[in-house]
Amino acid sequence: MSYASFDNNATGNSNITNEADFQKTAQIVVASIQKILQNVSSMQRMVNQFGTAQDSPELKQQLHQIRSYTQQLINDTTNQLNDLVNCKERHLKIQRDRLVDEFSTALNAFQAVQRKTVDLEKNAVRQARQASGAAMAINKPPGSHHSSMGSNYNNTSNSGGGSSMFEDNFITGSRGQTQEQMQEEIDLQALEDQERTIRELEENIVSVNEIYKKLGALVYEQSHQVDSIEASVEQTSVFVSEGVQQLKQASHYQNKARKKKLILALIAAAILAFIILIIVLKH
Repeated sequence: MSYASFDNNATGNSNITNEADFQKTAQIVVASIQKILQNVSSMQRMVNQFGTAQDSPELKQQLHQIRSYTQQLINDTTNQLNDLVNCKERHLKIQRDRLVDEFSTALNAFQAVQRKTVDLEKNAVRQARQASGAAMAINKPPGSHHSSMGSNYNNTSNSGGGSSMFEDNFITGSRGQTQEQMQEEIDLQALEDQERTIRELEENIVSVNEIYKKLGALVYEQSHQVDSIEASVEQTSVFVSEGVQQLKQASHYQNKARKKKLILALIAAAILAFIILIIVLKH
């Protein structure tokens, strides 16, 4: 699975350029999440039929198909959510985070049914191997084949139709042995298919876990950026308020200084007028 979209978004490359594109992608994500949950419900019903009369190779093939489709749908939905990372508006960020939460819930449900399938498949493989080993021990005891052939030979050698009976027994034994070998090969192939399914399921579980962790880290990073932006805005608002207050105080002080200067100028003018009046009266 490729996580190139995460790396692209880390550098700020998003396909979303406006709110209309955001809402269009968000609707696709919502529909995909609903489909994932529906598929998980269907998978759960199929898994519950394991080991029952309804269990069959066709059932497991159908389960494999719906599981593969759901895995691809999860990959596509992950990429679509990544396209919503660089939205700027706060209400779009809230909507995006809600979609991530809903998608994470769907991932958890998908993981749960996959883990249950793995446990059942592993248990079936163990039981099949135990049954196969027990059957081989019962059907082929040491020395039984040679002793039976020797006994048949001794018995038939003393009778008129001994040669014919010996040939019939030999042919019947060969056919039975061939059928047993064919059945063993079929059982072995079934076990290999089950083990391959188990490996595939375990790989899917690991892949979905990686998606889940990366989504969590993505949301945390974006939330941290939003908190930092909001903190910067609040801090700037505080600085602006303090600056306005300081300007008001400076204006107040400046007005007081102007009044003082005006009063001093009037006083000086009055004194000067008084001096001029005295000089004129003396002359």
